[in-house]
Amino acid sequence: MEDKEKTEYNENVRKLVATRLETLPDGAVISVGSDGEFTKKQIIESVLEGNEIGRKMVEIEMSFLQGLKEGILYGAIPANN
Repeated sequence: MEDKEKTEYNENVRKLVATRLETLPDGAVISVGSDGEFTKKQIIESVLEGNEIGRKMVEIEMSFLQGLKEGILYGAIPANN
């Protein structure tokens, strides 16, 4: 089984997550567990750089998107794709 902490995401996935984060309000502050609070701009930069904070945000976003696909968040029928 692959270690989540070692997962590397390609540039397209990082761009997707950064684009989703762009929809946050400009004054948004994101708390990333015990790592602290970050501005929207800082989080987007971290995602695009692929540093530790950025990787955590990608994991969070990918888990959210997987939940949408599987219908977990809305109790919907899972997508067949």
